[in-house]
Amino acid sequence: MADVGSSQHRIESYIDPAGRTFNYVPVRHGAPDLAVHFSAFFGEWGDAKPYRDTFQGYYHRLKMLGGEQGHDWLFACDQYGEESNGTYYTGEKGDFFVERAMLALLHETMADWACPPERVVLLGSSMGATAALKFGLMLGVRGIIAISPHIDLDVCAAKQNRERHVAFIVPDGDTQAPHNFRYTRQIRAILETWDQPNPPPPLFIQSCADDLGVHDEQVVPLVDTWRSKGGAVFHDVRPIGGHTSDWATKPLLLDAIDELQAGRPIDVARYQTDAVFAGAITKEPLSHRLRRRASLTRNRLLRRG
Repeated sequence: MADVGSSQHRIESYIDPAGRTFNYVPVRHGAPDLAVHFSAFFGEWGDAKPYRDTFQGYYHRLKMLGGEQGHDWLFACDQYGEESNGTYYTGEKGDFFVERAMLALLHETMADWACPPERVVLLGSSMGATAALKFGLMLGVRGIIAISPHIDLDVCAAKQNRERHVAFIVPDGDTQAPHNFRYTRQIRAILETWDQPNPPPPLFIQSCADDLGVHDEQVVPLVDTWRSKGGAVFHDVRPIGGHTSDWATKPLLLDAIDELQAGRPIDVARYQTDAVFAGAITKEPLSHRLRRRASLTRNRLLRRG
């Protein structure tokens, strides 16, 4: 184990049947419920200073949220993939080994902490939101918080410069092939074929209208389908910000978790107008700006062709 921030926050490991290691950080406060946060890709967000180590993993929002004693916490990460930096919590070349490990870790934690799915909220941003959505639907949790989520991975490969990351997941490397939708469109498939007696879990989702390839192409259709299946959706749309979590402040996230755990509707307008929840857009890192420009240039060339 390694210290993370303080002696209270320590990295622990789950070992799968094949001997692969999956690191995570459990934070027990003796609270009545559990919040599970899934990390995004390394360096995806600049709104917090996460614990980051090539071998130990990356724990987004650990320092922001881990000390909040109103909930017990589990911070998970995906250490595999093209850059040992994430597979969208799926696996490699058609083998869903990361997904299996995460489900095993979640089941084990809920059992050990005597915290059933109806007292669990899952959350994350970007790739972390992919995991929150997928596992939230699979487990039927109390609620889900998805910030700027990546949903259809074929779209992310084409429009978010994630070609290599998604190609790692599918058996033949073809990120756009319909026969690979079972790997790239897992969330859509679960939701569209929803046949459970209960509706999908309540969902708080935040996105920016100018997040090209995410908001209009992925988030809006997901919200429509979620509601068509009877699920409650609280959609916090910000006009600008791109692919960011700057609007997902600590007070907003904690309030959303509290409201979902209590079964109360979320007042999205309050998040957008009350200074308590205010965020501020920060300048994207140069690597992100260059990646976005390259994606836009490629899309323009494709449209011209």
